[in-house]
Amino acid sequence: MDRKRFLVLIVGLFTAALLSAQEALQVKKVRVDSTIMILNSMTVEDYMALELPPLDTLYYNAFCMSNAVKYYDNEVEYYRCAITTEQLKPLEWIRLVTSASYGNTNMVGALQNESSYPIWIGSSSKQKSFYFNAGVTLNIPISDVFNTANKVRQARSKLRQTEARRDSELDNIKKEIITLYCEIISGINTLKSASERLVLAKAQYDFAEKDFVNNKITAEVLYRSKSYETAAVQDYERVKKEVNEALLSLEVISCTKIIKVCTPDATHSQEEEEDEAVSAKEKKKEQKKREKREKGKE
Repeated sequence: MDRKRFLVLIVGLFTAALLSAQEALQVKKVRVDSTIMILNSMTVEDYMALELPPLDTLYYNAFCMSNAVKYYDNEVEYYRCAITTEQLKPLEWIRLVTSASYGNTNMVGALQNESSYPIWIGSSSKQKSFYFNAGVTLNIPISDVFNTANKVRQARSKLRQTEARRDSELDNIKKEIITLYCEIISGINTLKSASERLVLAKAQYDFAEKDFVNNKITAEVLYRSKSYETAAVQDYERVKKEVNEALLSLEVISCTKIIKVCTPDATHSQEEEEDEAVSAKEKKKEQKKREKREKGKE
């Protein structure tokens, strides 16, 4: 019976975990679908009114929330601890030895009688006594004496290498953010021009269609006007696609929400507020860690 209850409990926990994972995936899917719907429904005026966060904000969020930067920060912390461990290694050569005892003292001995059989006798004192011993032992490996300084230098060298890789990663993130930032600004201006060309191409085709109905132009001229309109539509959609890709990439790299998703469900907005609160807490933690590291360097 107990085994059946245990199996039922395990199955229930597994089912609950599976359902919660499915709900989380569904929420993420809804958010992604909502973002795509907003991007598809945005007009040129919406792109022109879009306000990008300052570069300092994008840098700060990327440095605090990026997984690559967190990885290098953890490695830096690891090698700093390794340096401290190697510097304290000589303390392992010294060991303190102590012992204490308290109570009655029992004495056990044996006497030899004439029949060569031992006779065991014992005695104990009624007075309790306390014994205490203390001492120091030294165990100094010769290899560690000459190699400790070398191990400390190796740990410091690895620390400098990790810090250099982290700084290089930060520079790469900065370059990617700057590139995407400029692509978005340039793409929005290009999108405006492409939208104006599209409006003119559509108007030209409408006039050409009316003239064709009135037999003022030939089918070849109408076809040429339609080709201009099709090319303008394709150019507009291409530029819009490039701007959307740059926006989404900038969100991922900078860990900053740029495209605001507004859903009618109140739970979604609540979850977004919770995510923002969690990200704010993580930013504060990372800021405190960085301040501690800077103080340690000083």
